[in-house]
Order: sequence, then C-alpha cells, then structure tokens
Amino acid sequence: MGEDVKAKDRADAVIAPALLELASLVKQAAVRVRERSDDEAVHDLRVALRRLRTLLRPARRVYGAKRARAAAEDLRRFAEATSALRDEEVLRETLDALDLPPDLEQAFAAWKARRTHQEQARRAEVVALLRASSLDAALARLTLILRPEKARHRSVSKLARRAIKEAARAVRRRVSSDPGDAGAMHALRIRYKRLRYIAELFAPILGPSAEEIARIGARMQRRLGHLHDLDGAMARINRARRLHPRVRAAVGEALGEARAAAGEEVRRDLAEAAAALERCLRPGASTSGEE
Repeated sequence: MGEDVKAKDRADAVIAPALLELASLVKQAAVRVRERSDDEAVHDLRVALRRLRTLLRPARRVYGAKRARAAAEDLRRFAEATSALRDEEVLRETLDALDLPPDLEQAFAAWKARRTHQEQARRAEVVALLRASSLDAALARLTLILRPEKARHRSVSKLARRAIKEAARAVRRRVSSDPGDAGAMHALRIRYKRLRYIAELFAPILGPSAEEIARIGARMQRRLGHLHDLDGAMARINRARRLHPRVRAAVGEALGEARAAAGEEVRRDLAEAAAALERCLRPGASTSGEE
C-alpha cells in the first residue's frame, strides 16, 4: 500500500541511488584505511559514514523505520571509531597551530609527542576493526533493504519538503543558544550538518532554496566545527595532569583567546544564518508548500 505516486515522483528512485553511492564510497575508503594508502582515507570514510547514516533518516518513510534504523545502527560502531581517531587528528592540528614562546613550545612538544601514541592507537583500532569486522556485511544488509520491492510508494517532492522542514526545525530549537555553551554549540553543529546533507540530497527536487539551505548548513558546520575543535582541545589540556602547570596555563590561555574570538564570529554568524534560513523556508520559497 502507499500513496498514489507517479513513477517519476517516487522517492525510492532518488534515495536508493544516493544511499548505494554512499555505500560504495564507504567501501572504497575502508579499503584505503586498511591499506594505510593515504592520509585522507579516514576522513573520507568518516564523512561517507556520516552522510549515509544521516540520509537513512528520510529513508525511514520509504523503507520502514525499523529497517532503516537497524541499518544505521549497523554502521554506528564504525562511525564512532573513525570519529574518535579524527578527534585525535584534530587535536594535534589545533595544538600545532598555537603560537607559543620558544621555551614553552619545547616543553609542550614533549607532551604532544607522547600524545601521538594515543592517535596511533586509535588508528590501529580503526584498521583492526575494518580488517576483522562485518562492515561489508552491514553494507550488504543495507543493499537488501533498498530493493525496489521493499520500497513504499512515497512522493519524493513531499518527502523532500517534509525532511527539510524537520531538519530545519531541529536547527531552530538550538539556534538561540549561547555560543559560550560548548555542549549546545556541538548539538547545533550536528543539526546543521544533518540539514546540509538532507538539503544536498533533495536540492535537485526542490531547487534554489534547498541549494541555499545546503550552503548555509555547510558554512555553519565549518564555523561550529572550528569552535568544537577548540572546545575539545581546551578540555584535553585541562585534563593533562602530566603537562607542566606553567605550560598548561599558557596553552589554556592561548586556546581561550582563540575560542573567544571564534565564539564572537559564531555569535554573528548564527543570527545571519538564522535569518537566511527563514528566508529560504518562508511561503513561496521552493522548499515550502502544502503537503
């Protein structure tokens, strides 16, 4: 059963190819990670997994909530492992970018060298997980639920508008949060990221407004991502009891200054992005309309 939907407007004709393409990208990146072939492999794997799990959200209305959630859950531990490794990589990059006095930099370098062992351990965990795990099996199970006979007949235009509105609503709930609240900004970043991925998927259906929403989401994802990187580095340094107190204080101060500057930029950007998003969603824009 399902809606009376014309073949050209069927949602599965849009969602299934997108998910299958992402599944293929996950496989390719996983091979590169296992072979340690290049430095971008983990990043590409993490992004492909993140996009795949995000797009399984609107897929629930096409393939069933239970099956789509199960497919996303299948991929969770791989996403978590790659995210933990990426956190270590970002920590190193964030700390390397600090401008410290030479005497402090020398003392800090020893601590960072010890920190590289944690990054190496995380990388080994990801490689071991991919070599011995059931990632291919999880992707095979995903492929099975995407068969045409499994799909409910849903209008892609209606599904697209609904998915955009739901993702935008999640952003709106957090958009007035204080940029000084690290937890709230991290949650908002996740919601902007989801909005971006969904808007990119459905932009060919919904047109220019969805394209603009995707650009807004990408911009805010970058801005809030930088803020999150600084918050993560500050938390790590505050817990670094093996770091000399003088060095810890200097690094913490440098991170705090960078965080304050980034926070002010985000404060301005939040207001601009919220206004732009409302313009894209107002009646008459191509993403709005009655369902």
